[in-house]
Amino acid sequence: FMKKIILAFLLGVLLIACGKDGKELVYKVRTNAEFPPYEYIEDGKIKGFDADIMDEIAKRGEFKYEWVNMNFDGLISALQSKKVDMVIAGMTLNEERQKYVNFSVPYIKPAVSLIALKSNSTTSIEEFNNKKFGVELGTTEADIIKGKFPDATIVSFSSNTASVLALKSQKIDAILFDSKVAESYVKNNPDIKIVGEAAGEEKAMAFNLKDTEVHNKVNTILQEMLNDGTIDKLKEKYGI
Repeated sequence: FMKKIILAFLLGVLLIACGKDGKELVYKVRTNAEFPPYEYIEDGKIKGFDADIMDEIAKRGEFKYEWVNMNFDGLISALQSKKVDMVIAGMTLNEERQKYVNFSVPYIKPAVSLIALKSNSTTSIEEFNNKKFGVELGTTEADIIKGKFPDATIVSFSSNTASVLALKSQKIDAILFDSKVAESYVKNNPDIKIVGEAAGEEKAMAFNLKDTEVHNKVNTILQEMLNDGTIDKLKEKYGI
């Protein structure tokens, strides 16, 4: 009788740790590690606020995962083609994107900051209405900019780094980043400054529309982390 109990226990452990085909359950998680302090590369590894969230979700969900780092504009298509299982990359939750992916419960709503060259004498956000803004492809910054600056010109770049370089070479006048991301870039680039701050948008994880099992599993854990204060502690850790 005891042997049957032990065998049942071991079988249960294996079922938790393995997928339906008996292989170890390893999810592919895609991000764009150019948004410090949310996600960034340090010592060859992806770290940051979102990375810590992912670590805790995997721990509570008893699964392993591997990072896939890529440009932001390819994240949703990667989910649609099932090349990855989930995305966590400071992604804004909006109605247009909900046509293509499922979102988790939103876990943060950061403010946004406008950055410009220090040599730019402009001191007020309102003065940038007719200026040229750089945005990363696939992000919602263009929508925010057009909402706040209807006469602005939008120039798209493949990455945040490329837009910062364009700003420093005076090809554009300004960039709109999440405030903590802006602070990080300003800290590492002494020739740029933060001009002002405005209200931002809710951020959430994203999943394939048909993959309801993974979506429900991760979403439940993320909600628990919001409820028990884990997310708040991570916000404090990263000063968000």
